[in-house]
Amino acid sequence: MEIIKIPVSYELAQRLRSYENELPRLLELGLRVIKTKKITSPVSSPTLLQQKQVIRALRQAGAIGPDAETIAQYLAKPEVKKRQPIRAGGKPTSTLIIEERNSRSWN
Repeated sequence: MEIIKIPVSYELAQRLRSYENELPRLLELGLRVIKTKKITSPVSSPTLLQQKQVIRALRQAGAIGPDAETIAQYLAKPEVKKRQPIRAGGKPTSTLIIEERNSRSWN
């Protein structure tokens, strides 16, 4: 068996201490997972900061909507809670659509 030394953060070292006797098996399992997911370079995956920047840019461009937390904060505002729905007269929109479809020449 060979010995490989790798630098790790203090926090990770503390977490790994309880698995000291099982580290070779854990590394082997981790390598199998990486192989099955066809991950060639875990380091090249986007960082959390990069992901947040992309999501922010997509939101600003209107490509995706706001996240659930932003929506919840908006709906929790007192002025939003006081809003009343608009009352409109006439036929429901669904009835108008059905009537329009039925009036087309191909029916």
